[in-house]
Amino acid sequence: MLRRAFDFVRGTAEAVSALLLAATFAVTLAGVFMRYVVNRPISWADELGMIMLIWAMFIADSFVTKDKDHVAFDIVWDASSPRARRVILILQGALFAAIFAYAWPLVADYILFLWRERTSALEWRLDFVYSCFLIYIAAWVVRLAFKCYDAIFGDWRAQVRDGDPADQTNNLLG
Repeated sequence: MLRRAFDFVRGTAEAVSALLLAATFAVTLAGVFMRYVVNRPISWADELGMIMLIWAMFIADSFVTKDKDHVAFDIVWDASSPRARRVILILQGALFAAIFAYAWPLVADYILFLWRERTSALEWRLDFVYSCFLIYIAAWVVRLAFKCYDAIFGDWRAQVRDGDPADQTNNLLG
């Protein structure tokens, strides 16, 4: 049941990110067309495109992107034994989950402070614009906690077997 919920969230996030990227492309094309063909630039096109791109990036990285899709420095990993790799997984998950969890209220406080400011063309509140970062941090805390849990209680040998370690580990949703 939990897997089904994760698959639903991942599929929804993937669809939303794809729609946001398509909309960003369409708004950019409309802006170029209005500026260079019609000679009547629309002031909000760049701003809306940037906001949609920010949201698409944070949503996709939070829920869709797998660990193997991230850049990894695996020199220490390759030189380590399976038990040492397990320790690395546990420390990595615990350390970064703790850092992100600690940072979340501080980031939330700053983003909530941004309600006073607005975007220049659309005049949207900046706390709305950047609230996707709070979703991003919260999702990463959950992902890293699950990664740490799997390394402690799950089939850790499958996660640390020889080969590319990024190919062995999936994110929370995939």
